[in-house]
Amino acid sequence: MTILIYNCFNWVGYHYVNYFLDKGMVVKGVDKIDSDKKENLYMLVGRNSAFELVESYEEKKNKNSRVLIIGETNDDIKAERIIQIKTNEMRNKLEDAIVINAPILFGEWMDMTEEGISIRNRFVRFNSEDFLMDAVYITDFVKETYPLIMSTNIPSEITVYSKKIFLNEAVKLENSIYIRDYIPIEKNIKKVLAHYKRFKDLY
Repeated sequence: MTILIYNCFNWVGYHYVNYFLDKGMVVKGVDKIDSDKKENLYMLVGRNSAFELVESYEEKKNKNSRVLIIGETNDDIKAERIIQIKTNEMRNKLEDAIVINAPILFGEWMDMTEEGISIRNRFVRFNSEDFLMDAVYITDFVKETYPLIMSTNIPSEITVYSKKIFLNEAVKLENSIYIRDYIPIEKNIKKVLAHYKRFKDLY
């Protein structure tokens, strides 16, 4: 099976590319290599024969495929299934897309400092209550959303939460998924910080 991933070298997109390749899928990525970070991320997957970087969506080649969009795109896309991951950068929803609303995400290659990350015009510290309660490690997020992307029967919008938060009775459970920490969040923060310090010049 082939999947087309838009903004594949957005840091979230990169983690999806790796996951799908590990699953033995053919991945076509759409992105502009317009920064040193994207160039470095491309080099990490570019030699994999199952990955191809393409300039744009081509309906003839992709109309029966699944398309995963990280954030947004201005391209007119028609495909068997369009999934749009709503991150803090996303403003516009595609008309036919199924939207997955992401929680606070953190992981390797995100824009960060040693103290925290910027989300929706605010700085969130790693040791803040907001982060420790709401944040989900990117590997856990990708793993748990993979079945949704591959499913043929899911609602038009799904919201993902950390399982640490209090479950509000107003939330429609059938349109939500809750992700538990497979590893304590503090350990994953340490791992991400160690990666950041080791490869800081490439971030």
